[in-house]
Amino acid sequence: MSCTNDIEVIKSKMIQTVGREEMVRYRPAIKIVLRILECIATRQSSGRALKTHIIQCANLKTTSAEKYLEMLREAGYVIENRENWGERVVIVYELTPLGRERYNWFNRINTELFKSNEWLDE
Repeated sequence: MSCTNDIEVIKSKMIQTVGREEMVRYRPAIKIVLRILECIATRQSSGRALKTHIIQCANLKTTSAEKYLEMLREAGYVIENRENWGERVVIVYELTPLGRERYNWFNRINTELFKSNEWLDE
């Protein structure tokens, strides 16, 4: 398959034709928040949730991830720690008890409303 065909396939998955207008499909903010909380919860249970891991796991650009992480920190859902890693300093995120509660709450709502996880998996 050529590069042009790959681009067209990606475009067709991302763009939904509505009448004559094309509309790009964006993820709702709540879906992004749930994904970030899920990434942190998963990484936290198996070690530590580095900022880089969250960006990759949630499939976000750095600036968007920073905006959402700041919002979650201000809301009291996550805490941000700086740790030394060799000569570097890395940013590690952890869920607070409130963040864990909200993550479970969002997950329960998602499961009740969308039994096939279609909302989460889009």
